[in-house]
Amino acid sequence: MEQNSPASVVKKVCYHALHRCMAYMYASLKFIDHIPCIDATLAQFLCCVGGVYQSKLVPQETPPRYPSKMTKEYVEPANIPVIDFRALTSENPQERKDALNQLDEAFQTYGFIYLSNHSIGQKLVDEAFSWSRRFFHLPDETKALCKHQTVAADHRGWAAVGTGFVSQDVWDKDEIEKLRKTAPIEQKEILEMGNPHSKGDPGESIVNRLLPEDVFPGFRAFIEKWWDACFKQQLQVLRALCEILEYTDLDYLGKQQDPSRSRNHMSWLYYLSQPVAPLRSGESNRLNTHTDFTQLTLLFQDMVGGLEVHDYNAGIFRPVLPKPGTMIVHVGDMLEKQSNGKWKSALHHVSAPSHLKYGDEKTNEDTVVERFFMSFYGTPQHDVMIEPIPGCEAAGKWQTLQWEPNMTAGAWIQKRVALEYGDGQQAPQVVSAA
Repeated sequence: MEQNSPASVVKKVCYHALHRCMAYMYASLKFIDHIPCIDATLAQFLCCVGGVYQSKLVPQETPPRYPSKMTKEYVEPANIPVIDFRALTSENPQERKDALNQLDEAFQTYGFIYLSNHSIGQKLVDEAFSWSRRFFHLPDETKALCKHQTVAADHRGWAAVGTGFVSQDVWDKDEIEKLRKTAPIEQKEILEMGNPHSKGDPGESIVNRLLPEDVFPGFRAFIEKWWDACFKQQLQVLRALCEILEYTDLDYLGKQQDPSRSRNHMSWLYYLSQPVAPLRSGESNRLNTHTDFTQLTLLFQDMVGGLEVHDYNAGIFRPVLPKPGTMIVHVGDMLEKQSNGKWKSALHHVSAPSHLKYGDEKTNEDTVVERFFMSFYGTPQHDVMIEPIPGCEAAGKWQTLQWEPNMTAGAWIQKRVALEYGDGQQAPQVVSAA
């Protein structure tokens, strides 16, 4: 279809109109938790009015690690397939094979998929978003009762705007400190959590830093339920990957995790409402460009939008539009290394929603609404050596990051977290939407 054809123009206009409507409706539901007659599922439905355009995945030839160009012109959303989890586990061999092939192709191309009909269930996802909104809408002085200590070995608790600094392919601590002082502040708060079942015994994950039960009753119990559901789901995806590699033991990757001593991690993020102009100009960010440093990520986003994944073929970032009833599953650094470059650790960031950032049509909107986002990071135990696994002896086309010889999962995580939460933090700078 020609870029300026009538059909293309109509599609662009509809795209921007639908997603503007989505943003307005979401903003109107900011205090949805205080309206008992409306649940989160209805809120998600009311917010979702945009369409997603899908086309065939395009194989990539040259995979540079860094983006080669950016654009503020309209771009098509990423060609990320929706894979039905029921098909991945189907007893019909052909249906399961087709779904596994689709998963394999998507992980080799974008490193991203949408997963529908997953085992977590929409009711539990809605409940998690409700807890997230309630937590981040608490006063800062209350959230500070579980404040992050900005120490890599104690990666737990609430971090205010400006506390951490997400970077990519920058390993020098002095350079990181320079960027902390000069780069745009990420306009986000974050709650970092680990295994809620840990008692802090030797060899276990450190204990979570959460609000006291009398301050935020019921949250600890919900986190245990949420953790268990996400833990089970990521193991099921790992089984599918083992089937793609034709392993006889489909739990090969899952056995690298110990449920009783799991080192998996959860991050709940809150992006504050802020002016759009600084996001358009690059003076402000929501979440800097990065890859996830773990093995596999389960990602849950609300209907606001703003997540973008890098298309290495085109050298641009493409929107990953919200799709109700799905979660996103994507490859992290460890899985890219374990697959020897077969599957790609996805380079992504969070910016302004695409209907505000791209396109020829001018808009009078001057703010972007708040956004909620939850991630579950699957990772092997810290003593597991991260190296190519059986069936991945031949090097793939995706470059891995700076892996040192004989590097364990724990060493890699400490390396990345230490750079994100280092000493000498700059003072938080909140870009107000007022």
